[in-house]
Amino acid sequence: MEGYIYLGELFDVMGRTLNIADKKIGLSIDPVYRENTLNRTKSPIGYRILTCYKVDDMNRVEKMLHAILDSRRTEGEWFKDDEDTLTGEFTNFMILYGATRLDIQELKESQTTQTQDNRLVELANKFGKDTVLSRSYLGQTYEVILDTKGKLNFMGEKFDTPNTLYNNGIVKYVKGKKGGSGTNNLSQFVVKETGERLKD
Repeated sequence: MEGYIYLGELFDVMGRTLNIADKKIGLSIDPVYRENTLNRTKSPIGYRILTCYKVDDMNRVEKMLHAILDSRRTEGEWFKDDEDTLTGEFTNFMILYGATRLDIQELKESQTTQTQDNRLVELANKFGKDTVLSRSYLGQTYEVILDTKGKLNFMGEKFDTPNTLYNNGIVKYVKGKKGGSGTNNLSQFVVKETGERLKD
């Protein structure tokens, strides 16, 4: 079956050093969805796909890779990468196999454009440049950048709606776990340069 083979790693969502070098080699017909499912638990440890390739037979290719790397296997689909060579070996194999490399970030963006908040896109077009907004939470003010594509940027992550920024960005940053509620109102933001509160 046609699909994707991906290589990914664990990371600390708070940006702290994580001393786990193991990487996961898996398969999926939808790598973005797979990455999201691996991040559903409210944990300070997240998972991200580093590289991904489209292949003609994902089951066969995954079995080949797992067999070749069996001496490095730590558990299931996880492989030791203490010398930071696994990504290169994975890439070389996929090139020799004739697989097509997929830009995981581009795929994420193409899948999220359907959920993109048009209000943010309109504001981005109005401002015509990256604009610093501020958002208060628990008495503290946090800076958020509305980029020219209408995405809200916070702590190195991009969010498509005010609500996802609140729950998966600010609340997660402050409390170490995602929030479960919030508002999608634009009025929660103030333009830092002018002090103007956005309107819904």
